[in-house]
Amino acid sequence: MITNCRATGSRRLPGLGITRMIALITAVLIIQTSVLAACTSSEKEAANTGTAPASGTAKQVTLSFLRTGNDKAEADYWKALITEFESENPGVTVNYDDAAIGEAMETKLNSLFVSGTGPDIIGYGILSVAQRVELGHYLPVTEYFEKWEGREDIMPSVLANGTYKDEVYGLAYSTTPFIFAYRKDLFEKEGLDPEKPPQTWDELKTYAEKLTKKENGVITTAGFAFPMSAGNFVEFDVFVFGNGGRYYQHEDSPELNTEEVRNTFEYLMSFLPGVNIPYSSSETNPFIKGLAAMTLINNVALRPMLENEEYKGKIGVAVPPWNTEKATFCGCNMLFMGRDCKNKDEAWDFIEKALTKEQVLKRSNDLNVPVVLKSLTDEFTAMDPYNAQRAECVAVGIGMPRTVWSVNFQKLRNEMVEKVLYSKMSISEAVEEAQAKLLEEIKP
Repeated sequence: MITNCRATGSRRLPGLGITRMIALITAVLIIQTSVLAACTSSEKEAANTGTAPASGTAKQVTLSFLRTGNDKAEADYWKALITEFESENPGVTVNYDDAAIGEAMETKLNSLFVSGTGPDIIGYGILSVAQRVELGHYLPVTEYFEKWEGREDIMPSVLANGTYKDEVYGLAYSTTPFIFAYRKDLFEKEGLDPEKPPQTWDELKTYAEKLTKKENGVITTAGFAFPMSAGNFVEFDVFVFGNGGRYYQHEDSPELNTEEVRNTFEYLMSFLPGVNIPYSSSETNPFIKGLAAMTLINNVALRPMLENEEYKGKIGVAVPPWNTEKATFCGCNMLFMGRDCKNKDEAWDFIEKALTKEQVLKRSNDLNVPVVLKSLTDEFTAMDPYNAQRAECVAVGIGMPRTVWSVNFQKLRNEMVEKVLYSKMSISEAVEEAQAKLLEEIKP
């Protein structure tokens, strides 16, 4: 074979005999084998530790994340989290985007899914759950959830919001409970204990009538402020839930015409006209203006008043008064995994990162939102004297129906409430009409 070297275009090295050439070739092969072994070892080590080898052969993953809401503070939070996540996961890039709440988010999501480029990770609310699961836009994360060390720590009430047909689809990162707010100073003026807000429906009615102030027959200070129209009448839901109502028992059986709903209307109409300053939920709540003694309000919307020196020490918060059970409405935004996600493990890693104790507490600090982990309740409470009540409202909070007809329900429930409050229909007529219309709209 050696004698054929010249024929193949090679030439014998000068001054080397056959024995020395063989030794040289053997040495070269040993060196090459050692180099290959070192490279293989380096790659194995990189795979085990999650670090990229020096050659830059690590898997490159790009995730897309679309969140509902375009407020700067929350956008800044997520961008900071992404930077931290990327530094901990070399080779993984997360592209952030957001859209205004409502139609803008719906339009963007729909167009992305139609084009086959749906986001890998989606931050969205309860109303989206059933509809987008049925459309195939959300993937179940049950298998990941069951292996997650934090699964027992997440509050059951918020876990329920992302669960549909016994599968976990979304995990909550932000909640918006409605709380009961009241003026301690106005309570004192009327001889009411400022540390004992009304707990029952009967007490609320009695307090509201006592706290209402009028001049020439016109209400100047509402005993209890309640909206007369709303884009989403969750204030009414607070009372329905506190009366044991739920709007549905099964996916295919909406229940607007129930005793719990009718009793709620009867109760509200028995005192609201004499204690309320009419307003729309799109307007500033009279309570925020200093024109009401009590109200139901989104816990975030109350914050400016709590920080106003004029009202320092004068505002109290509590779980809303109830009739048969302690309950309130609680909105919820969750992280979902999108249908078009090709890198599910990395997407789950991001979701898991966002739900670590460190990040849940950071969101609470940065964005003033209640925590979603049971183990952080004490720390959350220590941050602000009002947080104990906010945390309790999350724990007893109930969200919108997780059904494919939830959007239709919202519209018809709003119409039903307004017709009763403005006396355009009797209670029985309004609930019967709403039930019939909803059944008509959702039938196959």
